[in-house]
Amino acid sequence: MSQKIIYLLIILFLTLLLCLFAARKLRQLQEKRTERLRETGIPEPVPQQYNSRKNLKKQQISRLESRFSITRWTLLLTIFTVGTTVALFPFIRHMSPTLFPVIMGVASVIIGIAAKPFIENMICGMVLCYSKLARIGDTALVDDAYGVIEDVTLTHCIIKRWDSLRYVVPNSSMMTKEFVNYSLHDNDRWVIVEFWIDYAADLATVESIAIETPKESEFFYNTEEPRFWVVETAQQAVKCMITAWATSPAEGWMLGHDIRKALIPELKKHGIHPHQYRLQTSNG
Repeated sequence: MSQKIIYLLIILFLTLLLCLFAARKLRQLQEKRTERLRETGIPEPVPQQYNSRKNLKKQQISRLESRFSITRWTLLLTIFTVGTTVALFPFIRHMSPTLFPVIMGVASVIIGIAAKPFIENMICGMVLCYSKLARIGDTALVDDAYGVIEDVTLTHCIIKRWDSLRYVVPNSSMMTKEFVNYSLHDNDRWVIVEFWIDYAADLATVESIAIETPKESEFFYNTEEPRFWVVETAQQAVKCMITAWATSPAEGWMLGHDIRKALIPELKKHGIHPHQYRLQTSNG
């Protein structure tokens, strides 16, 4: 009997050490994530008409603490349950050899059926969070919802769309479907603007205008020169493309706006008709 008690004390002591170690590691990870939020803030997918970033940052830090608190208690409870079961194993061996497996089997089936969606989403949420595939503050495109990942809970992700509506996606869906993360490694955006010109236009003049237009925008990131391509030659018009860099999705959105806004009058000033092919086909 004394050996069983010693075994029980040893297992419980090791369980306690493991719980303390896990809690410490989660605390360190939480501090790193909180510091990242404070330094980088929450970018917007497009420029907003009101300044909500400060309040949004506070909300995200609060939600981050809440999520880590839930994760911490879930993990500690799991470790404690497993440790206690292992520690009590010598004492339950005297139970009927047929009764214990039946009880465990029935309990496993009931728990598995009732908690399958929750457990599946919880595991997927932890994988998303700790693998950094979808982090709070990342700009992403999920299905047709373009926006910022506002929160990653244990069961679902909340995406703040560009129009400030919230798009809720279960974590299991985030793991099984394809989505675009614009902030996975950096926030730089390669902005692409396409337009049509007719064959009568001087292509050298069009190229000169196209290359200079992005430089006039305050959102242009001067890491390299803008580029100009002829990407398609249709029956009645030529499709051209301008590319330039911006430092974030929001600034990329504004850079595209500035390019289009400046390009149209500049082409008209030189007698070049933009989008002529589309105008002719729509009228015809």
